[in-house]
Amino acid sequence: MKARQVLNNGKLVWMVEFPRVKGKRVRLFWPTQKEANQAIDKYERDMKKAGDWWVRLDEDDRLLIQAIVSQIMEAGQTISEVWEGFKERKKVAADVKTPAAYEDCVAEWKRRKLNAGKDEKYLYHAGVDLMKFGKGQERRPIHEITAKELGAWIDAQKIMKPGKDYGKPWGLSTRRTWMSLFSGLWECAIAIDAAVVNIVEKLEPVGEISRIKRLYPNEMTKRLMAGALENKQTQTHLVVLTLGFFGCMRPEEVSSQKPKRNGLPPEKWFGWHYIDLEKGRIEVTTDVAKTGDERIITLQPVAIEWLKLCKELQCPLPPVNEFKTNGIICELIGLDEWLRDGLRKNCATHLRAVYKNDYDVVRDLGNSIRTLLKDYADLKVPTATSLEHWMISPAVVREYRKSREWLKVLRDAATAAATRKEQTQTASETAKAADQVGNRASRPD
Repeated sequence: MKARQVLNNGKLVWMVEFPRVKGKRVRLFWPTQKEANQAIDKYERDMKKAGDWWVRLDEDDRLLIQAIVSQIMEAGQTISEVWEGFKERKKVAADVKTPAAYEDCVAEWKRRKLNAGKDEKYLYHAGVDLMKFGKGQERRPIHEITAKELGAWIDAQKIMKPGKDYGKPWGLSTRRTWMSLFSGLWECAIAIDAAVVNIVEKLEPVGEISRIKRLYPNEMTKRLMAGALENKQTQTHLVVLTLGFFGCMRPEEVSSQKPKRNGLPPEKWFGWHYIDLEKGRIEVTTDVAKTGDERIITLQPVAIEWLKLCKELQCPLPPVNEFKTNGIICELIGLDEWLRDGLRKNCATHLRAVYKNDYDVVRDLGNSIRTLLKDYADLKVPTATSLEHWMISPAVVREYRKSREWLKVLRDAATAAATRKEQTQTASETAKAADQVGNRASRPD
């Protein structure tokens, strides 16, 4: 290794080319030969020191260092990053008063939320979701988990629900929901002195997401009602679709989430005893409705027809296995995307053409006039389309179920479902094979 004079940016300087680092050339420049030679001497002294230190280590230590450094580099990190992370964790650990395992914090979070009145079913599923991140590190102290680890896990998640988006990364709305869930968990950990910082706050926040206002077209409404008539199991869900599409009721009102959560007796739950088909009205009580939203709903003629059919079919209220049955109907007709509160939005939008007065719509809807005008009126749905909605009667749907069009819907949906099942199975087998390869690679020789 020698210093040589070269032309650099129009000036004569002295260059030294050091040994390559990670395959890249290292060329440094000095204005004088003396400074260049001094740099060479320093490099050689440093190399000798490093060599002496390395030689003094026994063979087992050298092999261990090589293995650890290789793992650090394969993980895309540097030794300094690992060292700084270690110091940060040590600092945090020193401030933690009562260390707690990740799964213990999840259990405590669920207990606190349940005492605060949160729905038990929601908490069960939320706990399952939180433990998806905790898999394999259930007993790891929660304060040791870093924001980088959590962020990497979120980035790696894919949409697993069969459909056109299967296998794609989580969308912004999903990411924000999960980040809110994790944030609540870490706030709980801080409250019990098991952590000192909420690591979610170190992640890039997801901003406000603008939601596109959408409705089911009348054709899809007809398909959903037709799908609900397919067999005995799907028929149990007919009353849910009816009360949403033609009664403007909220899903949580139909399923009596509020009275169940408050531990009220079954007679206080929403049921057939609150539906008067002779007078054409539904009573949504204070026990069932959102705060301040108790009301009397005036039923349109087609709603009465559907509810009479639901009563003949002995549809249970509150509904049973509603999420599973709704999924069966959606797969049957090929509906990939379920609109949030979509049934009620359809009803509210199309009622405007019937009442021709938004204040009358609000009396059935149980919503503020401002929200109604913002979310539904701005869609400017043609009056003819809205009036057509109120003509989708049981008789119309029965005739539709005899048509070639309905048979085509069933065929296309069955083909799409088979394709999704095959894609899901292939993805599962690929992931399983990758896990097996990873497990074999992690075993000592």
